[in-house]
Amino acid sequence: MKELKNQPSIDEGSVDITPKPLKIFVVDDDEYYNNLLQTYLLKIGVEVKRHIEPQGYLSGGECLAHIKDNPDFVILDFYLDENNDITLTGYDVLEKIKKYSTHIKVIVISQMHEWENFKDEFRRFGASDFLKKDDDLYENLKKLLSHPDIDVG
Repeated sequence: MKELKNQPSIDEGSVDITPKPLKIFVVDDDEYYNNLLQTYLLKIGVEVKRHIEPQGYLSGGECLAHIKDNPDFVILDFYLDENNDITLTGYDVLEKIKKYSTHIKVIVISQMHEWENFKDEFRRFGASDFLKKDDDLYENLKKLLSHPDIDVG
């Protein structure tokens, strides 16, 4: 007991217990959804009392050009400018992110109807989770970011 009493005290004011901000890249070529997701993330951050720093990119190439900023998450649209054959697909971007770092969690998002047919394939590429662009998007995103396994701080 004597040893414990002789230990130096910790000044609680000098210890930073604030979790680090969550850095989240949003990759969606639809500017409306890109902005909507960023707005949702900021609002969710306030609700769950967590500082979230969203960064939006309109193409996979833009995202990959900034991947060295080491986001905690990437919310990645399944279809990225599907009318342009030279654009990186969601698969391509996911694969490149995972080659850079297996620690970055990638959440694939889409409004496609055959969603269930692609989940296994995206999981093989390293996707962490999936969200649909539907009426429940906000609540599902909030649940996902509130989940204990998602906390990286």
